[in-house]
Amino acid sequence: LEFAALLCYTPREGGAIGLQSRDLMRALKYGRVTGSPPTPFTSTIASYLVNNAAVLEPVTSFLSPHTVLVPVPKSALWKEGSLWVPDQLANSMVQVGLGERVARLLVRTEAIPKAATSISSNRPNALRHYQTLAVQKDLVPFREIVLVDDVVTSGSALLGSANRLLDSYPTTPI
Repeated sequence: LEFAALLCYTPREGGAIGLQSRDLMRALKYGRVTGSPPTPFTSTIASYLVNNAAVLEPVTSFLSPHTVLVPVPKSALWKEGSLWVPDQLANSMVQVGLGERVARLLVRTEAIPKAATSISSNRPNALRHYQTLAVQKDLVPFREIVLVDDVVTSGSALLGSANRLLDSYPTTPI
């Protein structure tokens, strides 16, 4: 599975770098707005990606006008009106041309422990993610899928999500 990451979250890092890392993660996770005029942090990230595409080529090379962005579901069951950061991030990316559209293809069918707040031995593995995800078929064909997540703890959610999508879209690059 090929992947790229824009930022690295360093929860145990001390000093200014650790503080900045935690501040950026919180701004993203809590759906904060920044700047003047106030802009959702997800839009700031998408703008940063598109405005620095050449320097960020390892990340932006995954994105094309034909890419369908699929947000990775939360560990909790979806509730209408709740904050779903990967979905917001994917939509912000499409708004600046980093993808064709967003498709909510994955649905969590059973709540699982949140990786970030679990001790490592209790974190859901890729198989558990796979077992608690379902695919909603899309009627519009697409050439490739890119999974979008906000903070990656161990990569298990991405692996489980990719494998679940592979079941339904075996010939589509993910």
